[in-house]
Amino acid sequence: MTSQMIKRLLGSAAIMVSLGLASGAASSAQAANDQISDTQKAQFESVIEQYLMENPDVLLRAIQNVQVWQTAEQARKNADAITPVWDALIADSSVPSVGPADAPVTVIEFFDYHCGYCKRAFDGVKDLAEQSDGKVRTLFVEFPILREESANAARAALAAAKQGKYMEVHSAFMESRGILDEGQINDLAADAGVDVDQMRKDMQSAEITGMLAQYSAMARSIGVNGTPAFLINGNMVSGADMERVNALVEAGLNEAS
Repeated sequence: MTSQMIKRLLGSAAIMVSLGLASGAASSAQAANDQISDTQKAQFESVIEQYLMENPDVLLRAIQNVQVWQTAEQARKNADAITPVWDALIADSSVPSVGPADAPVTVIEFFDYHCGYCKRAFDGVKDLAEQSDGKVRTLFVEFPILREESANAARAALAAAKQGKYMEVHSAFMESRGILDEGQINDLAADAGVDVDQMRKDMQSAEITGMLAQYSAMARSIGVNGTPAFLINGNMVSGADMERVNALVEAGLNEAS
């Protein structure tokens, strides 16, 4: 074996160790370090340094490989986290939804009524919910994180759901402008045909408090820290990227056909 080949092998192994690509390699390197002298270590490090100075592309490729691995690992972790949340939401009949439970494609949206991006995406979400010929089920998950009024609006919408008026109130809140204060919430709910006095009582119920706490915990467990966020047949889309949402919906429909 030539000196250059030895250097190449040493350099590649050192890169793997230093970047943490393989725990087994790291353990082997540590065992080797325990058996060599300081002089040998210095010589070894010098060879590595010289090799990397002469072949910077090797380090670049190693870094790129690490980035690819990290992306794949994060995707795997996200998928592992999403599955139980996905299963729980689609099985929970109390989550407001439009579309049949056996639809081939399911869309779950996490949103806040004071989120401008959610309002921007609303027409597209509404089209998916209402114009899919029963092939798409859309679940609406309240995730009020922007201000105190968001939590009050979320409570009002869930209370309106008890009267069979969720979508009417949801649409009114999404299409509104400005802050949804108590007066605005009451007016919009009344216009939607909601018994406002009953809504106000239900807004303070332990059931609705528990629902919002559960939704928040679910969202954060899968890395949702902003709104809107979508899950389409288990795939996450962050932000109001309706083009990506529609593409995943279309892919799901094609796969089911």
